Amino acid sequence: MSLATDLRNTLRDKLQQRRVQMLADLRDESISDEGTLAVRSHRGETDDEAVVESMDAVEIASTARDATELAAIDNALQRLDTPDFGICIDCGADIEPARLLAESTVLRCTACQQRFEHQHHTPGGARL
Repeated sequence: MSLATDLRNTLRDKLQQRRVQMLADLRDESISDEGTLAVRSHRGETDDEAVVESMDAVEIASTARDATELAAIDNALQRLDTPDFGICIDCGADIEPARLLAESTVLRCTACQQRFEHQHHTPGGARL
């Protein structure tokens, strides 16, 4: 089944808004005061090297997560006007509109996503 035009437009708007937010977040996380690309460091905030390393690792992980989400958004925007958008990549069934509205970058229907996560033990919890 093809997605209705109004749903497609709603999804496009949501994706574009989220993309703007992700770009701003990445800019804030990875551009130094001098305008160069850099991940924020917490050196100088504490004398405890282990704490600094932990805080820096969180910054790096956050930036990587945001970059991954931005790539998923760009991928979804590219697929949005294709006949395959909204079709599960595993079983070929329609992905529920409510699911697409909740997370517009999904590639699988709920059942296949649950199966995928169970088989792959997705780190960081459920990603339905």
